[in-house]
Amino acid sequence: MASHVLHALAAAGIDRAVVVTPPSERGAEIVAALRSDAPAMPLAFAVQDEPRGTADAVLSARQLADSPYVVVVNGDLPLLTSEQIAQIVDAPTADVVIATAHVDDPAKMGRLVRGSRDELRGIVEFADASLEQRAVREVNLGLYRFRTDFLWDALDGIVSCSAGEAYVTDAVPIAVARDAAAAIDVGAPNGRLNVETLSDAADAEICLQGRIIDSLLNDGVRIRDRRAVWIDATARIESGAEIEPGTHVRGFSIVGRNARIGPNAVIEDASVGPESRLESCTVQRSRLGAGTEVGPYSTIRPGCEIGDRVHIGTHAELKAAQLGDDVQLGHFSYVGDTVVGPRTNIGAGAVTCNFDGTEKHATVIGADVFIGSDTMLIAPVRVGDRARTAAGSVVNKDVPDDGNAVGHPARLMPQRAQQDGEQRP
Repeated sequence: MASHVLHALAAAGIDRAVVVTPPSERGAEIVAALRSDAPAMPLAFAVQDEPRGTADAVLSARQLADSPYVVVVNGDLPLLTSEQIAQIVDAPTADVVIATAHVDDPAKMGRLVRGSRDELRGIVEFADASLEQRAVREVNLGLYRFRTDFLWDALDGIVSCSAGEAYVTDAVPIAVARDAAAAIDVGAPNGRLNVETLSDAADAEICLQGRIIDSLLNDGVRIRDRRAVWIDATARIESGAEIEPGTHVRGFSIVGRNARIGPNAVIEDASVGPESRLESCTVQRSRLGAGTEVGPYSTIRPGCEIGDRVHIGTHAELKAAQLGDDVQLGHFSYVGDTVVGPRTNIGAGAVTCNFDGTEKHATVIGADVFIGSDTMLIAPVRVGDRARTAAGSVVNKDVPDDGNAVGHPARLMPQRAQQDGEQRP
């Protein structure tokens, strides 16, 4: 949620942000998460040692906020837009400018208090509001612009006089008394901006998905059924790509131009090259080159580097594997902790046996190799360039360049050149 807020602030032209976090491990987790998805502006972090309310939270950022005006925004507003922020930033000069909206379901948001002539008098928190005040539909959205000198003086007094939690909204009546406060209705077309419950979070996700998909469609991405895909805000999908129903594009994934993903594919923190075709498969934290095909029910686990024009059949699994360009990998195969050279063919059902019960071991397969169906490669083992294994072979010793391994366990047979009557040095 806070990441969405930061990106909206950056899009509105805010040039620097200070995030207030709790102390210790929880704060460190928040810092790491926000840094991983940092918008295009510098971020600083302040620590609020004890949860003493929003007034104390803002004060903890004082040393890092050194501009004449500051925008203060709650971190639980994932639906906040740059357009709403801009209205507050561009408002006339005042000690405080408050963003408000009229909503059908104000829930536990603070209510605007107005006088008989509709003049602003303050904000009342839900817990402190009377039944009459709770019936008010104009709510405080949790977005403010303060004149900095006014803010620090006001909050110092508020916190020092409070025995419990102190709210940043307690500064509003002080500004009202100086005739230096304004409230601007910035609108909330999707209802409330804040998230208070799991139900609110689910509703916000639906709204954000609509925004993400609209943006992608406008950029030339083809999405057949907007209701049947899931695309994270951090994902990047290039123009011409096609996202089929049932597909999830998660995390910091990148999908290249004219790639087709799905139906029913899951791409998580992975890069998929242009012109690739992925169907009903899972790809996690790996990179796939251009023109690569992955068949149904295959899984590419973290750490894989797949070259260009690679074909991976159905029900295959790869883990920490490097496949060169133009590799063909048959269905029902497992390739783990393996380097495969270009133009190599790995037959259906082939397995790199990388685990000996205690440790993982590597397999190296050279270029232009033919691995027969149901071959088992007992790592650590190396298969040289242009070598081949017969179907069903169990290879527990290195195979030299141009070698030919046959049997269970495999025996080295005459080289392919000798079998074919070819003359090779």
